[in-house]
Amino acid sequence: MQDPTQVTGFDNALAALCDRRLVQSMYGECDILMKDVLLTLHGEQHARRRAVELQLFRKDFARYYEHAVLPDIVAHTLAPYLEQGSVDLPDFGARVTLNLSARIAGLDIKPVTAATEDTELLLSIVRKFGEGATLFHSTRDKSEVRTEVARALAVFNEVFLQPAWERRLALIEVSAATENEATLPRDILTVLLSHQAEQGWDDALIRREVAFFMQAASHSSAAALVHAFHEITSWCGSDPGRRQRLIDDPLFLQRSVHESLRLHPASPVAWRVSDCPFTFSDGNSVAAGDAVVVALQDANRDPTVFGADADHFDPHRRLQNRTAPYGLTFGVGVHTCFGRDLAGGSLPEQQPSEGPQHLGTLTRILHKLFSSGAQPDPDHPPERATDTLRANWARYPIRLGVHSP
Repeated sequence: MQDPTQVTGFDNALAALCDRRLVQSMYGECDILMKDVLLTLHGEQHARRRAVELQLFRKDFARYYEHAVLPDIVAHTLAPYLEQGSVDLPDFGARVTLNLSARIAGLDIKPVTAATEDTELLLSIVRKFGEGATLFHSTRDKSEVRTEVARALAVFNEVFLQPAWERRLALIEVSAATENEATLPRDILTVLLSHQAEQGWDDALIRREVAFFMQAASHSSAAALVHAFHEITSWCGSDPGRRQRLIDDPLFLQRSVHESLRLHPASPVAWRVSDCPFTFSDGNSVAAGDAVVVALQDANRDPTVFGADADHFDPHRRLQNRTAPYGLTFGVGVHTCFGRDLAGGSLPEQQPSEGPQHLGTLTRILHKLFSSGAQPDPDHPPERATDTLRANWARYPIRLGVHSP
């Protein structure tokens, strides 16, 4: 088997991600979850599905969820941990993002705060979906993971999805009769069901797409939250002035989050397959069916773009040529992540001159944590995950209510 073609450097990676001759190929390890979902589609099928789902992800979508939905979710989720004065950050991140992703996907659930049977079941299901979506990098027996994902998908459908499905079908029928779409929920399940007949989608596809959005809106964001907290608190050290600035200057905190996102893309690489023979601008040629590996983490640390210290966290970093501060972490082109604006917010130059700033959910969650005196627990050091090749954190104990003098 021929070794895959390696694409390195920021400019080459950017060009490869935008090249429609290269087809997404990293998520085929778990078809029970990922077959024909938006992320894995290509060409005309991808364009049609994306056009439908963009009806939900309109310009005001991210702002609505950031300002109207997220604050209550964070407050309710954080409250019991504030009382006990500590929390494991990956678990907290999973609970916050689960609440948010459930709303976006279209599940009718109560806030995930207390450790009830249903909430723990949904958490375990979505974590299993995350294992399935990232199976390419798993260190576990992959057939065993596939079996577990299939089981989780069946339970998800029966316990959580079908009740929401039936309610939305009834709402869609009423909306059609009254010609009033404003009464419909703003979620992916409603959008998919509204277009199911015209697009010819079967029920199994919609189940996979909703499950995919559940994990996509929670798994990567929860991991990014822990990375950002680690990078930012390491940079702060024992300097109370730096910590206070994170609270007093939310735009600076957002800049810090973007810098962490640059250093820690959800996947260090993106795999593609060429659907025709062609030659890259750097002279490398590929035949139809050849594998191509785009080194995202390498590209995001390219010193010609991000400076000689590109491997290090620097929230004061300044970039030229309109390069996004988070690099290629959210992708570019037709596969740009739908959650970019929701998680990352608007870039500084795009912030509104009036009204509330659009900072992104990651910055908002971290601002609440830092305002609540969150600091790493010196008595319980964090631990890296061992079930994946991705450099995620398995445990990251933090203390709450610890304020600088």
